[in-house]
Amino acid sequence: MSSEQIPVTPDVHYAVEAHYRAEVRLLQTGQYREWLHGMVAEDIHYWMPIYEQRFARDRRPDPTPDDAAIYNDDFGELKQRVERLYSGQVWMEDPPSKIRYFVSNVEAFEAGNGELDVLSNILVYRNRRQTEVTVHTLGREDKLRRDGNGFKVFRRKLILDARVTQDKNLYFFC
Repeated sequence: MSSEQIPVTPDVHYAVEAHYRAEVRLLQTGQYREWLHGMVAEDIHYWMPIYEQRFARDRRPDPTPDDAAIYNDDFGELKQRVERLYSGQVWMEDPPSKIRYFVSNVEAFEAGNGELDVLSNILVYRNRRQTEVTVHTLGREDKLRRDGNGFKVFRRKLILDARVTQDKNLYFFC
């Protein structure tokens, strides 16, 4: 994100939020193929780096895509994870988790060439089996590209707030 960010117009901001509402609906209802092919660009970089909780005086640089990450996927890897969910072979998702996504604090900025830089906060409430409940909060940094009447995400950086999570796996999309 540049230091001189130009906010989008109210109409474009509404369209971005509508895009995120549609994305959440697809993910919550298990329509992963529709999400992947309708909302994700084929040149996607879907990344959840591993951050350390550091003291303020620790000036080491932030993680890069070359460092270890929870996710560091391109379109092919996302497609493989999506198809595994349909295979019946993902034991951790049988039965499927019930997940609710809450997207808030959406800020969208013009990035030129029909692209937008979008920041948002995500809360993921996940219920597995009978009694397993986890809550994840994340920051999300997206780059969206206009695509027809909508958008496709071509960069997604997910910043998990917790350094250690009690969840048994992070096999979900957000």
